[in-house]
Amino acid sequence: MKTLSVIIPVYNEQDTILKIIKKVKDISINKELIIVDDGSTDNTPTLLNKLRKDPEIRIITHDKNRGRGAGIKTALEHAQGLITIFQDADLELDPSHYTRLIQPILEDEAEVVFGSRFLGKGFIQGMGIGAYIANLILVELTDRLFKANLTDVLTMFQVTKTNIFRELDIQSDRWGSTIEITAKLLKKKYKIYEIPVEYIPRRKETGKKVRWSDFYSCVSALIRYRFFYKN
Repeated sequence: MKTLSVIIPVYNEQDTILKIIKKVKDISINKELIIVDDGSTDNTPTLLNKLRKDPEIRIITHDKNRGRGAGIKTALEHAQGLITIFQDADLELDPSHYTRLIQPILEDEAEVVFGSRFLGKGFIQGMGIGAYIANLILVELTDRLFKANLTDVLTMFQVTKTNIFRELDIQSDRWGSTIEITAKLLKKKYKIYEIPVEYIPRRKETGKKVRWSDFYSCVSALIRYRFFYKN
């Protein structure tokens, strides 16, 4: 069994996909890369096709764009690692943190680890003020609803054993899968251990895909999974 499954959902990331793959492959961990091309319409599929013979990489293709959550769900069906981590293809979060993120799980010190973009930090240079405020509101709402003490509930660095991710039965096909995972883990009483990670945000003009409508979806999801979700 592999130690780590790295799930990379990708949609129209021709400028960064090969860079992030190289960064992941350079990490000295017994791992597999599961890349789900979520219906890309740029040059991403052509770039990925050249990697299909790499024994460390598994490439799965959606025939149309279904969303980040759909990519994660598809990849989890194929994951063979003891632990799974999600890695977006946009270079905002660096794979160099993997060893630190999985160590508490390997040593049975934690069941779930989040790489927090905000732990020990204030405003992050380069992050839009609207995005920063939205994150603060969602953190505060999550902490109050679930009696948690988190600093980042939308981090893409969500790490736990693969079987735990599968038991969550993720429903959200799109970006809301991130908050769904956070909420369900808390509802199931998993203690989330946070580790600070470096975060280099990108803006809408450079390919950021999150929109304000996603914020309202997250608020709705938090309320739904707190009061109407049965473990």
